[in-house]
Amino acid sequence: MKESKYVRLAYVIYRVLMRSRIPLFSHKKSNHIFSLWQHIVLLTIRQYEGKSYRLFVEWLDEAYYLRMFLQLSHIPHYTTLQKFSSRINGMLLDKIISSLLLFTNIRRIFAGIDSTGFKITHASQYYTERKAMRRKYAKLPVGADLLQQIICTIKIRRSPTRHDTIDFRPIVTRISDIIPLSVATADKGYDSEENHVLVRELLHGFSIIPARYEDVPIWKTFGRYRKQMKRGYSKLLYNQRNENETIVSVIKRLFGEHITSRLVRTQNREI
Repeated sequence: MKESKYVRLAYVIYRVLMRSRIPLFSHKKSNHIFSLWQHIVLLTIRQYEGKSYRLFVEWLDEAYYLRMFLQLSHIPHYTTLQKFSSRINGMLLDKIISSLLLFTNIRRIFAGIDSTGFKITHASQYYTERKAMRRKYAKLPVGADLLQQIICTIKIRRSPTRHDTIDFRPIVTRISDIIPLSVATADKGYDSEENHVLVRELLHGFSIIPARYEDVPIWKTFGRYRKQMKRGYSKLLYNQRNENETIVSVIKRLFGEHITSRLVRTQNREI
């Protein structure tokens, strides 16, 4: 039953890769033993299984129907998948994520922007507290369509102490390049007059970002749109932002909140 699920998943990924016009091979002079499409499907299923590269290759030995669908001439060595994961271009992965929206027939995006963190160490909370260690994690700002619950774009940051506002512009701009915006919502961490101006005047959408410092009176609040937020906004539209929490929750329940890779480059690819 599980193997048939992965065959269906591989079929969907192949359709997305075809729609994205991703080539079968990264270079015309490559050895052509395993295609780019086969590698991407295998890495995706390995993430679903939550296995190491060694254990996944052993599991693949029993997945007969999946191997037949992928037309694998033989089972790849685990180092083959490791090396592919480290050398794959991040822009290629962004293109694949963006192309997924082409299957949805969405005309305008109801965008929600939020951030979450992934732990880059398996040390327990008890151990880190006893040793007075700082718990390391990678921050992941996510831009998603809230109505369809589909991730549109992401931006990985290795410095979690920086302010969230710096991630708003690249995420929203990237989403609008794919499909026009209708509404963009975010929490108070993204409060900035520049973000409102970007969405409303440049991207011709509607922004709902509550203003911080509620005790500051309106006449002392900077910015035309931030003053509008102080006067009031649609709670019905803003509460749709909770779908961001649902998306993050599903990801962490399926894949966990730990990153198994050691190097920064492979950690980013895994995320």
